[in-house]
Amino acid sequence: MTPAYHRGSLNRLVLFSRNNMLLDQKQQITITNLQSRGMASKKHRAVLRQSKGFRGRANRCFTLAIGRLEKSWQYAYRDRKVKKRDMRRLWIERINAGVRQHGLSYSVFMNKWRKSGVFDVDRKIMADLAMNEPFSFKALVDVIKMKTSAAP
Repeated sequence: MTPAYHRGSLNRLVLFSRNNMLLDQKQQITITNLQSRGMASKKHRAVLRQSKGFRGRANRCFTLAIGRLEKSWQYAYRDRKVKKRDMRRLWIERINAGVRQHGLSYSVFMNKWRKSGVFDVDRKIMADLAMNEPFSFKALVDVIKMKTSAAP
């Protein structure tokens, strides 16, 4: 008869027989202090909590989870840089689309912007104006054109 384990009350394991009948008092095994592993289990729990959602055994097995977690940190580090790159590229596309409606190319506009000295607005703000406030963006383009045409 093979015994099966069952979690009893008060965090104790109680040994049951195969047909779920409680064994004699002499055969009953109780194990207390199940959570006395200390720091290692806290670290394991923290790693497994962070690896939740990973594919395969990487979300269940500690040794696999550590490797996947470190790789995910590498991806996160890299992609924070890529995100900045992508946002700048998006802003440039939006400014280019807005400026071309007023007869300029992006490079010519940015050159005039640098020469005009209007540094209160950056690419992020100009892209937002070009997309959401076309009349304000037109005013900005006109101011930059006016400042650069007046300057020698």
